[in-house]
Amino acid sequence: MKDSKRMPDNLISAQHPGDVSRATLVHVARLAGVGLGTASRALADGKRVSADTIQRVTEAATRLGYRRNEMARSLKVRRSGAVGIVIPDIYGAFIATCLRAAQAVIRENKYISVFAFTDDDPAVEISEVDYLVRRQVDGLLIIPAGGGARSLLERQLLQSTPLVSFDQPISGLDVDEVLVSNQAGAEKATRHMIEHGHKSIVYVSIDRQVPTLRARLKGYRRAMRSAGLQETIAQLGPNGEGAEELVDSWLRSKRPPTALFSANEKTSLEILPVLAMRDVQVPDQLALIAFDDVQLGLVLRSPLTVMRQPAAELGHRAATLLMERVMGKNDIPPRRIVLDAELVIRQSCGCPPPSIETLARGRE
Repeated sequence: MKDSKRMPDNLISAQHPGDVSRATLVHVARLAGVGLGTASRALADGKRVSADTIQRVTEAATRLGYRRNEMARSLKVRRSGAVGIVIPDIYGAFIATCLRAAQAVIRENKYISVFAFTDDDPAVEISEVDYLVRRQVDGLLIIPAGGGARSLLERQLLQSTPLVSFDQPISGLDVDEVLVSNQAGAEKATRHMIEHGHKSIVYVSIDRQVPTLRARLKGYRRAMRSAGLQETIAQLGPNGEGAEELVDSWLRSKRPPTALFSANEKTSLEILPVLAMRDVQVPDQLALIAFDDVQLGLVLRSPLTVMRQPAAELGHRAATLLMERVMGKNDIPPRRIVLDAELVIRQSCGCPPPSIETLARGRE
């Protein structure tokens, strides 16, 4: 005997609004009065579907509380709609600016970002990359941990996953990369201090063996050797330890340095507060220049002269290259983009402050 009280499928929402366990795409299609394929396209990309139909299907899905099964969809189309961003940490304004710019590009392409942090540990990096690839992220943006050669395992994992490195290169993997001209920038910064008459310029860096810092050290050395000057290199711990001891050793020295080149943002953020606590007069007692434009540098009594990295452009260009690969642009060889750092002259190096006329011209 037929059950006369059985509820038609197209009335499911009247009795069970928001019942996700019963609401399927079939129910949505029936309630909207369209075919299953039309309903699927209307909720996906809207291609070959009229605006009126999209509205009817969307309203039906809302009434039913229907949600697409993204896991099943990703298995079907082999796309997850997500990209992984693997970075050592999120310390400082430089990396934060890079990531905001990268994420804006990713969002414009209707993708989401999944972040993973490695603490600059290659073993952690491999584990995080493994996790993301196994969950079918459609691509990876990465600042490689340590900048060293990748393991055979990681090469196997990445052979079918688009990958773009930024800020640091990856040795051993032939992939797209977006970098900054670190060596040339450091050489330019050092020459600027030499032009101020400084002969004792100490280069200070954290103790991390990464390509960017090695390149900056090469730039410093090249400028010093070209000028016939003695190199002086000092290191803080990997996380910036030892800043107070280093500054105190300079102050006790019979022949202290007259200028300081800070190699990166982390180094500056450790050294600058100690100089302030010790009441070191900048630039009269010690002239300063730094790689990376730190926010603290703008509020110093003598604002900090820096080599400014194009952080936003770095993140934007890297994400753009990745999305092109994700969207199928795989018929061209890996690309290498190198961006210039900008010398931003302020007063910590000994340059005079800009005149009112210069400031006025800059606003025009």
